[in-house]
Amino acid sequence: MNLKFRTKLYFVFSAVIIFAAVSFSLYIHMHIFSQIERETTYNDQQLCIKISENVDTYIEKLDDITKKLISDPALLQIMRGLKDNGKVLSSYDQIRRDREIAGIVSNAITLTSFPHVNVYLYDQEENCQFIYNQNQSSFRKIMESEECREKLKDKKLVIYADNRGDDTDAAQRSISFVRAVYDVSANHYGYIEVQSDYKKLDEICDINEVGDVILVDSSGDEIYPARGGADDSRGEVPQDRTEGDSGVFTDESNIFFYSCSDYSGVTTYICYSQETVYSSLELLQRTTFIFFIAVTAAAFLMVILFSRKLVRPLQELRDNVLKVTYENTGLGDDDLYNNNEIVELKDAFQKILGDLKDTAQREIASNQAEARARIAALQAQISPHFIHNVLYSISIAAREGRTEDSVSMCKQLSDMLRYTVNSNAHSTKLREEVTCIANYLSLQKKYYEDFLEYEIHIPGDIEELDVPRLSILPFVENAMQHAFDGKRPPYRIVVEARTGEDFWMIRIRDNGRGFTDEKIEELKERIRSKNTAIDSERKKDGPGMGGMGIPNCILRLRLYLGENFYFRIENLESGEGAQVCLGYTGRWKDV
Repeated sequence: MNLKFRTKLYFVFSAVIIFAAVSFSLYIHMHIFSQIERETTYNDQQLCIKISENVDTYIEKLDDITKKLISDPALLQIMRGLKDNGKVLSSYDQIRRDREIAGIVSNAITLTSFPHVNVYLYDQEENCQFIYNQNQSSFRKIMESEECREKLKDKKLVIYADNRGDDTDAAQRSISFVRAVYDVSANHYGYIEVQSDYKKLDEICDINEVGDVILVDSSGDEIYPARGGADDSRGEVPQDRTEGDSGVFTDESNIFFYSCSDYSGVTTYICYSQETVYSSLELLQRTTFIFFIAVTAAAFLMVILFSRKLVRPLQELRDNVLKVTYENTGLGDDDLYNNNEIVELKDAFQKILGDLKDTAQREIASNQAEARARIAALQAQISPHFIHNVLYSISIAAREGRTEDSVSMCKQLSDMLRYTVNSNAHSTKLREEVTCIANYLSLQKKYYEDFLEYEIHIPGDIEELDVPRLSILPFVENAMQHAFDGKRPPYRIVVEARTGEDFWMIRIRDNGRGFTDEKIEELKERIRSKNTAIDSERKKDGPGMGGMGIPNCILRLRLYLGENFYFRIENLESGEGAQVCLGYTGRWKDV
């Protein structure tokens, strides 16, 4: 790339700065930020496990009360009496029995940290026989569940949370622990229900409103939180957790940490919004990004200042060089910044300029001659035979009184000659090139009459494309001059174009005798070797693709379109005719 020295300095130092900034950013992101994210996730996971352990401790302590009661011999004796003695007790016996049960219950809960619990005793027929503290039993709701009945039958603990209702009933919400009463002989005598409010669970699950704690039992029912009839905006949490399992998962907007108890089967979830859990990390990332931007901007500023100071003497030398003209080939006598290296460079330039002055005239003359020769060669592509044929057709039309045909052919020939001899314009619109081709084929049609058929199909969206002047007409003329030698009419020529997202292509197709393999390879070799010297002779053996016009057209198109210029010449698969494809494409093999 022909860039200024200062621009190259900018690019080099900028590349170094960007590489350092990107490398450091990647290191920060892959190691520091990732480590912080892992630690944050680990800490939240440990918090979830800790809450799960505290919930287990809470359940275990309340379950200890049920275990003490169902294993107390005195209470078992009372329950056995309720089963065996179906008579109604007197008021005195009822009071004495209740006092005895109250003493047993009081002893069971005295050493626990839950003095304010409700205890209910039910006989085998599920009739309430004793109430300790308030009467808010959930036993009837529990027994409506077949799953709970099966658990009690299997001597398992049933945990039931009555945590629904209006906000006014918040004080009435409770969690119950129920076990069936059996003796050592597996005789069933009744049920014990120990009931507690949500105060202790509120203390255990309090995480300062940064997230929600959710407790789900093994049946998939939510035990905690205790809330009213408001909609739950968290969405559903999965219920397929394995006992003793813990981990993390996310949904569209939330992140869940979970830990499943292997003691009670209760799964503890902590739900955070994704913005909340990593808010500190995002703040650190934004701060780091701003810091990187500031440091990079300061580095770029230093590069600019340093580059300007470094190249200032060179700029002065360049300014002096730019003042050099053909008439005044000199740099002047003033020193440049008193910089010895720059002065030496100026002296070297002075010597070189002296030598260049002697060769400039020869080079200019040579270039002008070559340019004139190339333009003349391209303009000479319209065969004199073609002009002769057109003039002959005009004379025939005039003799036969076809005035309109004569005028039309004269105008077409005039337009075509004006277009081909205009050497001032090196490029043109495809529309004008196609108009010249249409005039050429129309005039040939007047001469050959029904022997010649032609079609031109050019989409409207490609007509404004810039192409080198006389870069397509020589291919059409070549087909007319050489393709139909020895072929029986009708002769057919088709000029068409295709366009796509990243390519355009123009194809010239005929039904002539095609090209020999040697001629195709000869042309391809000339193009590969960029040998575009004008031939001194026109070759008559076979289609003249080795002549002076076609290779020059290919070179001009390649120089004009760059590396994405596309060219292909081949015989048609039908065995009659050939085609030439040229254009611009980013997908060489797909066209």
